[in-house]
Amino acid sequence: MSTVAEHAAPVAEHRATLARVLVAVRRYLLPLLLVVEFVVFTALSPQFLTAQNLLNVVTNASDLALIAAGLTLVVILGGIDVSTGFAVGVLAWIVGTLLGGAVPPALVLAVAIGGGVAIGLINGALVARLSIPSIVATLGTSAILQTVLFLLWGSRDLFSPPVLPALSGQARLLGLPVLVLIVLAVYAVLQFVLSATRFGRSVFAVGSNRDAAVLAGIDVTRVRLICYAVLGGLVGVAACTYIGRVGVVQASSGNELTLLAIAAVVVGGTSILGGEGSLIRTLGGLLFITVLQNGVVLAGVPPLWNGLMVGLVILLAVSIDGLVVLVEARRSRGLS
Repeated sequence: MSTVAEHAAPVAEHRATLARVLVAVRRYLLPLLLVVEFVVFTALSPQFLTAQNLLNVVTNASDLALIAAGLTLVVILGGIDVSTGFAVGVLAWIVGTLLGGAVPPALVLAVAIGGGVAIGLINGALVARLSIPSIVATLGTSAILQTVLFLLWGSRDLFSPPVLPALSGQARLLGLPVLVLIVLAVYAVLQFVLSATRFGRSVFAVGSNRDAAVLAGIDVTRVRLICYAVLGGLVGVAACTYIGRVGVVQASSGNELTLLAIAAVVVGGTSILGGEGSLIRTLGGLLFITVLQNGVVLAGVPPLWNGLMVGLVILLAVSIDGLVVLVEARRSRGLS
């Protein structure tokens, strides 16, 4: 008996050390990647580290930032949404059509947000009420939205002015684009909700252990519906910023935003398994993704490599997350 105990003690200590190392790697991976990014791209392009270029980077990332903010709540909840890109495309087409019909901008914005909330509630209902896995449910709605956008497009691009100057990056306040300030305000509000409210604690509880959350009296269905609705509303705003930034809607509009938003959330350190994450981390992941896109262009690297690097970083972040869970699980079994 003593031999087994003597053997088990070093194994448990080794697993505890490995878990601490993996947690540290996960914590410091993003800052390290950002430092490497800035050093490399500054060396490759003298235009990279200029105030104007960096300002363009954060302004052009506004629609992606809004989607990533809402997606952070859903991922902490233990879910995912892969329909956001084509939702942006469909809503942007509706926005452009309404603006072409001289509909007041405020009403157009309300329609976009309302449409986004409706899409979010549909996804939320599929997941929360019908118990369909979120990846399956949102793949289905993504396919439907893609078809709708293609039918709306009909081989004819839709050109549109911005909904409002503030949503296109044109308006300035204290030298900064109002759009950037709006995005930062959204992140500040959602971070406060997650960290300092009962609802925020419920989101983490559901993501950590749904059954325990139910036993604690949390209305899991309600929490899920609200999170998907918030994501949908932000997708609606993102559709307005997207059309203000790009100025045209096509059959593939918004498609690239799905992968990039997931990458920003996951690379930022929010656990794809749920129960852990923050809006501040997502901002860091967002900075990494947008700087990568910008730096690759300025360095003259073929865009194909951009997708490869984003994919590799996603796999790295998810692998580390999975290893942490695996080691902790084995450690717990060893202690029990």
